[in-house]
Amino acid sequence: MGELTEVYVCLRNQNTTFVRQGEDGLGGVKPWLVMRLHQAMLPLWLHLSLLSVLLTLSGLFSGLNLGLMSLNKTDLKIIINTGTAEERDFASRIAPVRNHGNFLLCCLLFSNVLVNASLTILVDDLTSGIIAVIMSTLAIVIFGEIIPQAICSRHGLAVGARTIYVTKFFMCITLPLAYPLSKLLDKILGEEIGSVYTRERLKELLRVSNFR
Repeated sequence: MGELTEVYVCLRNQNTTFVRQGEDGLGGVKPWLVMRLHQAMLPLWLHLSLLSVLLTLSGLFSGLNLGLMSLNKTDLKIIINTGTAEERDFASRIAPVRNHGNFLLCCLLFSNVLVNASLTILVDDLTSGIIAVIMSTLAIVIFGEIIPQAICSRHGLAVGARTIYVTKFFMCITLPLAYPLSKLLDKILGEEIGSVYTRERLKELLRVSNFR
């Protein structure tokens, strides 16, 4: 006996026989009266576990895109030379990766898109239709964008340093796509340089800075 993939709506008539509903007279059945069954790709526990991991990675890449890319080479050099011991350690871990600016940017964006696409597929397999769209959209926006970026805008140095091995791992995975594109950006836009301050800008920076 083959696997059941479709369920039809049937009603019993006065002769106590069941008649399939929705037949169009040509041997076909109206599609909205057919329920199609399918088996989930993964067990529920594994499905939910993967959703949690992918949502965490989505938030991480979104946050790192803001946190790491906002730290340019000049900022990291200043922190390495003048920061606290912990800040120097964090900056020293980030600097070698951050020096590859366009490559890092492409890596984070490719990884984020890959994770979000996989997340949407898994949510769609768990449910379907408009519910899947709403659930995946809310999850990605709230837990994959807003909260991570709010955290990394304030603690980007610490988050970037403590997750640097995850970043390096995905840099290796996305290397075939991210590296050629980054070299193209380097050629078109030029390599990234750090912040450059004139004497007047440096004076203004000192003036508007808050000292304790």
